[in-house]
Amino acid sequence: MPKFLATFAVALLSLALCAGPALAHGKNRHRHDAPDYVYTATIDCGRGPVEVVSEEDLWAPLVDLKRHRQYLPIAWDVAVEGHPVVQEEKPGVPRLLKRLAMKCSYTDGVATGTVTVLGPLPTRR
Repeated sequence: MPKFLATFAVALLSLALCAGPALAHGKNRHRHDAPDYVYTATIDCGRGPVEVVSEEDLWAPLVDLKRHRQYLPIAWDVAVEGHPVVQEEKPGVPRLLKRLAMKCSYTDGVATGTVTVLGPLPTRR
């Protein structure tokens, strides 16, 4: 039974790591294109606050430049001054990956709420 559980855990981790890059961005990106980070925010997934940057795209990775890690958002529930602005879930995310996701607090100085992410994953270079 322990071998079965270990095999299942390895398969689950492999699936998450393989699906991560596919979920990272909806469009193909050349390796030499430099990301255009326009937003800075703070997320807290239970291990303390992490400052992240992101692009304009709602589903672009939240990148921790200090630790070279990225968080892939799969759902947003964010409000500005108490008024809901974004309450959206990324379409096409497998149920198995949703179970691995973490709900994190989110604030960027204007909007506050939660973001559900996969990660942290190593930043692709």
